[in-house]
Amino acid sequence: MNKNYLLFLWFFFISFIVSAQEFSVSGKIVDGVQNPISYATVVVRSLDSVLLKGTSTNEDGSFTIEKLKKGTYYISASYIGNYSSFVMINVGSNMVVDPMTIHLLEQNLDEVIVTLQKPRLERQADRLVYNIANTALTDSDVWDVLKKTPSVLISGDKIQIKGEDKIGVMINGRKINLPKEDIFNLLSGTSASNVESIEVITNPPLKYSAEGGMLINIVMRKKLSEGYNGAIYGTYKQGVFAKNTLGNDHYFKGNKTDFSINYALTKDKKTTKFTDITNFFENDIPNSIWTANQETINKQNKHLISLYFDFYLNDKNHISLYSLNTITPKEDRFISSKTRIEEEGDNSSFNTFILDNRDKLNTSYYLDWIHKLRKKGEEISFGSHFTFYDTTINQNLNTEFFNSSGEPISENNFSTDSFQKINLYNAQIDYITPIGKKAGIEAGIRYAGIESKNTIKQEGFDRNQPGINPTEDGTFNYDEDIFAAYSSFNTKWSNFKLNTGLRAEYTETIGLLNTTGIKNKKSYLELFPSFSLNYLPNKKNNLRLYYYRRINRPRYNRINPFQYFQNNNSVIEGNPDLLPATRNYLALEYVYNKTYAVEVFYRNEKNQSREQVFQDNDTNLLRYLSYNINSNISYGIDLSFNKNITSYWDTYVLFSVINKENEFLDFGSNDVIENSLWYYITRFRNSFTLLADKSLMADVNFRYYSPSFSGNNRYSSINSLDIDLRKTLWNKKASISLGVSDIFRQSNYFGSRIYADQNNSTSTRRENRLFKFSFRYKFGNEKIKSNKKSKRVKERSRL
Repeated sequence: MNKNYLLFLWFFFISFIVSAQEFSVSGKIVDGVQNPISYATVVVRSLDSVLLKGTSTNEDGSFTIEKLKKGTYYISASYIGNYSSFVMINVGSNMVVDPMTIHLLEQNLDEVIVTLQKPRLERQADRLVYNIANTALTDSDVWDVLKKTPSVLISGDKIQIKGEDKIGVMINGRKINLPKEDIFNLLSGTSASNVESIEVITNPPLKYSAEGGMLINIVMRKKLSEGYNGAIYGTYKQGVFAKNTLGNDHYFKGNKTDFSINYALTKDKKTTKFTDITNFFENDIPNSIWTANQETINKQNKHLISLYFDFYLNDKNHISLYSLNTITPKEDRFISSKTRIEEEGDNSSFNTFILDNRDKLNTSYYLDWIHKLRKKGEEISFGSHFTFYDTTINQNLNTEFFNSSGEPISENNFSTDSFQKINLYNAQIDYITPIGKKAGIEAGIRYAGIESKNTIKQEGFDRNQPGINPTEDGTFNYDEDIFAAYSSFNTKWSNFKLNTGLRAEYTETIGLLNTTGIKNKKSYLELFPSFSLNYLPNKKNNLRLYYYRRINRPRYNRINPFQYFQNNNSVIEGNPDLLPATRNYLALEYVYNKTYAVEVFYRNEKNQSREQVFQDNDTNLLRYLSYNINSNISYGIDLSFNKNITSYWDTYVLFSVINKENEFLDFGSNDVIENSLWYYITRFRNSFTLLADKSLMADVNFRYYSPSFSGNNRYSSINSLDIDLRKTLWNKKASISLGVSDIFRQSNYFGSRIYADQNNSTSTRRENRLFKFSFRYKFGNEKIKSNKKSKRVKERSRL
C-alpha cells in the first residue's frame, strides 16, 4: 500500500479522534465582594449567540459544563435578574476559567445594567417577537396573551393580523390541529406560564406550506440543565358564569433526552346572546319585520394532554416525538330563541329550543429527525405528522308557533345527527447548505393527504316549509392530495440582506355526495414566489421590502353540502364548489432605532371564502352560506412605537389606517355589490415592573377598532380596556395574578347587511368582561430555559 496513502489515513484518524473529543469548562461565580453565588445560571453560547449548554452553580459557587467540542464560545452567568459580562473562551482541552462576577442588584441599584435581558418586543427579519416571560401576563391563559400581543387583533374567537384573518397558530412551530372555534377553546384553557414568547411571523419562510397567511408561533420554554422540574397551576374566571382550569406540567432532562408531559382540565360555561332583526321584502317592498332574540349557553369539560420527547443520538442526529391531544367527552349547548313577526295587520311569533350534545377527539402525532452533515451549517431533516379528528353532534330542535293572541297553533320538531372523521398526514424532507460565508440555499419536497368523511341523518322536518331541504341520510367524502417543492436563496453583501425563492404546489381534490353519485374533481398547480430585501446602513436604521403569494383552501366544514339549523328560519349551509383563494401581499417597512416603525402595505385577494348571511325573501329564511368573494383589496399604513421609557416602564403604541375594497355577487340577484371603506385601529400597551425586587408586574392594554366590514357585513366600532397584575412569591417559585378584561363592556359587535333587497342586522353580546384569578407553584430545578425549535403543518387549520 502506498506510504503516502497510509500517512494520509493516519493523519485523518488522528484528526478525527481530536475533533471527536469533548472537554469540560469549570469555574466559579462570585458577587461584587467575591462571595460565592449559589444556584446561579451559567450558559455557553456559540459566537452567533445560539444557546448550547448550561448548568447551575453549587453551594460554593462552582460549576462544571461537560461535553464541549473544540471551538470558540461565549460563557456568561446570571442570578435573579442580574448578569455577568460575556467571556470568550477557546476550548481545546479541559479548562478552568477565571472567577466571573455578578454585581447583585441590592449593592448598587441605580448603576446596574441588565445587559442580557430581552426587550419585550423584538423586530426580526420576518417576524415580531413579543417576550412575555416574567411579565404580568404569564399567569393568564394564552388567548388573553394573544389579545395583548402587538399586531394581533382579536374579535370574539377570530384572529387578525394586518387585516388578514387566515392566520395559522403554532405551538413550538407545530400547527394546532383544530377548527377555529376549538383553537379558541384550546388557547383559552392553556396556561401562559410556560410561554417564552409569541412570534408574529409576517413573512413565513418558503419551507412552510403556502396554505394560509401570516403565522403566530407560541414558543414554550425549555430547560438546559439536567434534572426534574414541575408545576401546578389554576385559573378562575367569572363572567355571567364561572370557568376554571386546573393543570400540571412535568419536565425531565437527561444527558441525551428531554421529556415533558402536560395535562390540564378545563370546565367552561358561557353564554352568548344575539338579536337578529330582518326586514323581509315582497315585490321589492318591506312587508314584515322578524326580530329574533337568542341565547346560547355552552357547557363543556375538556382535557388537554401534550407529550414531548427529544433524543440526541449523537452530535449529528436528533430525533423528536411530539403529541398534542384535546378530548372533549361532553359538550352541551342549550339554545333558546324567541322570534316575533310583525306584519301589516297581523303579528305572530314562534319559540325555538335546541338541545345540542357533542363530543370531540383531536389527536396529533409528530416525528422529526435532523441530521447534520459534514459541512458546517449543512443539514438534512425529515418531518412527518398524523392527525385524527372525530366529532359527533346530536341536535334536537323543537319549535312552537303562536298566533297574534299568543295562543299555540302548531309545532315542528326535528333532529339532526352528524358525524365527521378527518385523517391528515404529511411527510417533508428539507435540505440546508451554506454557500461560502454569506449565502445559503434551502430546498425541500412535501406531500400532504387529507381524508374527510361527513355523515348526517335528519328526520321530523316539515317538508312544506319553503327553503327547507334537509338530507335525510347522506354521506359526503372529500379527499385531497398536495404535492409541493420549494427552493430559496439567501445572501448578504455590504449593507443588504436578500432572501428569495419559489414554492410550487399541485393539488388534487375529489368530493363525492352519495345521494347524487356525482364526483366533484378539481386539480390545479399554483406558484408561490417570496422576496425580502433588507437595507441596514447602520445600527439605527432598517429598511425592508418584502412580497409573498399565498393560498387559502376551503375549510373542511365549509365544503360539507348539508343544512344545519339554528332556529326555524335560520340555516347554515356548506358549499362543495368553493374555490381556493389566492393572495398577494407587498409591504415596505422602515424601523428607526428599534423603536419607531412605519409600514406601508398592499394586499390583493381573489376568491376569498367567507360565511355570509343572506335573507331569502321568498322563503323568509336567514341563510348562512359559504361562498367566494370576487375580490378583496386593502392598503394602508401602520405606525408603531415601542420603548422602555424607564427601567420599570415599557410601552407600545400602534396606529393603523386602512382602506378596504371588495366585490361580491348578491346571492339573490347575482348583481355585483361593491364595498369600500377607510377605517383605523389604535392599540396602547403599558407594562410596569414594580417594587425593589421586581416581584410585582402590571399590564394595562387598550384597543379601539373603528367601523369596518367583512364581505357583505358591516361592523360597528369596538374598544376594550384590560388590566392585569402579577405578584411573585417565595423566591419566584410561586405567583398569583388578578385581572379584569373589557372593563367597560365595549367589545361586542353590531353587524348589519343593508343593500339591494337585504336589510338585516345582528347584535352580538358575549361574556367579554371577565374577572380573572390565577396561581402557579413551581418545584424542582427552575434554573435555565431556552426555546424549542419550530415545525408546522398547515392543512390542519382547515378542520
